[in-house]
Amino acid sequence: MSFQFGPTPNPEESLMEVYHYKNAVDDYERDGALQDSPMLKHWFVINVCDVLLGEDAMYKYSPQELFEKLEEYSKDASAWSDMCEEHEIGKLGDDMEYQRQCSY
Repeated sequence: MSFQFGPTPNPEESLMEVYHYKNAVDDYERDGALQDSPMLKHWFVINVCDVLLGEDAMYKYSPQELFEKLEEYSKDASAWSDMCEEHEIGKLGDDMEYQRQCSY
């Protein structure tokens, strides 16, 4: 899945809208752009919701449901990270024990 920009505005209807669209697209890779690019911020929220709960999630679920799902994913990711860290530490301990035994 890639970042989905909004629909391209028609230049015959509004040149100003085309200008804002181009700026938002250009801001996509700029650090801190979500602070001062409302159009990009809107697209970002839509994309995050779509990643969390599928296409058009922002329009199907309440902000509370979306936030609760984000919290759930965050907890799952933390648990996964902790489990991987414990595994790495255990593996490191096994490797050190093996090296100690081989040194005799």
